[in-house]
Amino acid sequence: MDFFNSDLHIHSPHSIAVSKKLNLDSMVETSKKKGLHILGTGDVLQPDWLNYLEKNLKKDNDGAFSYKDIYFILQTEIEDQESVHEVVFFPDFSTVKEVQKKISPYSKNMLDEWGGRPRVDLSPAELVDIITDYGAIIGPAHAFTPFKAIFRQKKYETIEECYQDAVKKVKFLELGLSANTDLADRLDCLKQISFLSNSDAHSENPRSLGREYNKLKMDNPSFEELVLAIERKNQRKVELNVGLHPKLGKYFNMFCHKCRRRILFKKTEKQGISLFNQYSITEDFIKVLTNNPNKAKKEYIDSVSKEKVTCPACKEKINKNIKIKLGVSERIEVISTSSEPIHPDHRPQYINAVPLIDIIRAVKNIKSASSTTVLNTYNKIINELGTEFDIIIEVPIEDIKKFDEKIAKVIVAIRENKIEYTPGGGGTYGEIQLSV
Repeated sequence: MDFFNSDLHIHSPHSIAVSKKLNLDSMVETSKKKGLHILGTGDVLQPDWLNYLEKNLKKDNDGAFSYKDIYFILQTEIEDQESVHEVVFFPDFSTVKEVQKKISPYSKNMLDEWGGRPRVDLSPAELVDIITDYGAIIGPAHAFTPFKAIFRQKKYETIEECYQDAVKKVKFLELGLSANTDLADRLDCLKQISFLSNSDAHSENPRSLGREYNKLKMDNPSFEELVLAIERKNQRKVELNVGLHPKLGKYFNMFCHKCRRRILFKKTEKQGISLFNQYSITEDFIKVLTNNPNKAKKEYIDSVSKEKVTCPACKEKINKNIKIKLGVSERIEVISTSSEPIHPDHRPQYINAVPLIDIIRAVKNIKSASSTTVLNTYNKIINELGTEFDIIIEVPIEDIKKFDEKIAKVIVAIRENKIEYTPGGGGTYGEIQLSV
C-alpha cells in the first residue's frame, strides 16, 4: 500500500475563465513542485480535450493513466437541471464516450468548444443513476458555495433531499474552498460520506493547482483503487484532507449579491442602536455596529436566510434594494444539525493550509501573486527544501529558518493554527493577517 497526493477536480481551456496555458505539460510541471502524484484531467467529456487526453495519456497494467510520471483520473464537472454541480470520475475512455453519447442529447453545450463544464437537462437523481450504471462515480462539487451547489441558499438541506432514491450511490462530497470537515460535519446527513478536498483549478499556477488535495492510501493510482479509497474498503481510504482555511475561500462570508461587499459585525458602546440602521461602509465591507456582535449576527443570518435584508451600500449609492446573500459559513449555520462538528470515526484529519505563494507575498508585502520576486523565491525554496506540501507540513522549522526566518514563522503559525484571517466572500479571497 502507498500514499498518493491527489487533486481530483480541475478544468481545461474549454471551460470559461481558464488559463490558455493549462495543458498536460504545465500541469505536470506544477504538480512536481507541489508534491502531487495524481490529478483529475478536467473536462473529459469535451470532444477536443477528450481527443487530446486520449492521444497523450498512457495506460499501465493496473489501469492507471499517466503522463510524464504524473497519474491522471479521467474527470469532469457537470451541471444538472437543478443547477447543482457534480464531479464525475470515469474508469476509462470507452466509458467516457458511452456516457457522452448517452447524456449529450440532454445538453446544449457538451459538444461545443466551451462545453468543458456542460449543463444537462437531467435531475440530480437521474444523472447519478446514468453515471453509476456505466461504472463511473459521481458526487456534489463545492457543496456549500452560494452558487451552483447542492447546499446553497434556498436549495437542499440534506443530501437525501437532493438525490432521493439514488442517494446510496453517492459515495463522496467535495468540500469546496470555503469549507472544511469541521464545518461539513455539523450536518448529520453527511456522516457516511467521504469528503474530498480539491482545487477546482482554472490555472496551472501553483497558487491554484493543488491548493487543496487528498492524501489517498491505495495500492496503485488507478480508478478502481480510487473507488475503494472513497468507499473505505480493503484498507484503502482518504488518509488526509488538506485545503485552504475556509476563511481564505472566496465565499466564506455573507455578501451583497451586486456590490460584493462582505458583512462584518463590530462591537460599539453606543446604547439603544438597531441592528439594521447602524453600519459603516468601506470599499470591501459593510460593518454592522452592535452592542452584542454574536447575538446580532445570529439574528442577521436568520433574516438574510429569509431574504429580508437588503444591502445598505447599494441603497445609498445606486438606490436599489439588493439582497444580502449567505456565505458558506452562514448557510451551514442555518442547515446544520449540531452546533459543533461531530466527526465519524472514519473521518480523516483536515489540515487548514495557506498556499506557499501567499505566504511569500505576505512576508514580502507584495500584492501580486505573479510578481517576479514572489515566483523566484517560490522556486528557490522548493529547489532547496523540497515540494510545497512538504514545506508547509513536514520540513523541520529549523531548515526553513535557514532559508528565511519570516517564512518559517508564518509556517509555524499555520501548523499551530495561530493565524488570523480577513474572511473572503462575494468572490474575493480571504487574506492572512500576521505580523512577522
